Amino acid sequence: MELYAPGSSDPEPDSVEDLFDSLELYVPGPSVLEPQPEWDLATPEDLGAPGPSILEPESKVLSELSSLENYVPLNIFQLEDRLKQCTLFKQRHVTNVWPRVFIGDEETATDRDMLQEMCITHILNAAAPKKDLNYFLGTSYVEDIVGTVNTGSRYYRGLHINYYSLPTTDRHCSDISKCFMPAAKFIDKALDKRASKVLICCKQGVDHSATLFLAYLMICHDMMVEDAIDHVIKSRRIRPSRDFLKKLMLLNADLVNKRKLKLEDIKAGRERKKWQLKKSSVQILKNLHI
Repeated sequence: MELYAPGSSDPEPDSVEDLFDSLELYVPGPSVLEPQPEWDLATPEDLGAPGPSILEPESKVLSELSSLENYVPLNIFQLEDRLKQCTLFKQRHVTNVWPRVFIGDEETATDRDMLQEMCITHILNAAAPKKDLNYFLGTSYVEDIVGTVNTGSRYYRGLHINYYSLPTTDRHCSDISKCFMPAAKFIDKALDKRASKVLICCKQGVDHSATLFLAYLMICHDMMVEDAIDHVIKSRRIRPSRDFLKKLMLLNADLVNKRKLKLEDIKAGRERKKWQLKKSSVQILKNLHI
């Protein structure tokens, strides 16, 4: 199938508040040749990350805090061994990896009929080519196109699909962690509507797309990186590179630390409240005695 080179209507992500101090999350700014996004991404406050709640039972807070304090993260070799535990032999072009979320390859992303049959409403292209002046003039370097899924919002015109591109294969921007939050926000926002179905795609559907989906599970569903991997390999064989796994390990460490701090704040707040109630009760008893 001859691919249609996308035009200037591809949405670019909005700027994103940096939620992770240890990870410099970056969202590529809009090109002068491209308009603003067709719809707004979720704000950090609206992001569906479960996180600890002040309403959680005290026993649950203490139990989870203890679990996190004793948590020993897996090293890179253990994570790679974890990926090898996948028992699937036949790899499909596209796989349902979460309710209404699919991971697929280039063949899936470029098959308009299949996308329509699957009722896909949102596409996250994790291997989009970088949209610079050379791209629009048709003079991009071969290295900038190889390994990408060269579609775009205009390619899906008429299918009522919300398209979002992240150039994680760009040789000038190799830090995929900069795309973790934008990807998580896009998926989370899309799933707000029950009728939505999301396809996350890259060239082979095993590395860039899988890495962004793992980050989504960690950010929005409070999974450890190894738990996210265990979930995905039940339905799809994936092969994130060692560098991608290292970025996920950094994200995992940051999320664990932030959750521990929040749980400690909840615990401290409840202890202060108990002390205040006790102090108030003592004062009431003194007043009654008088």
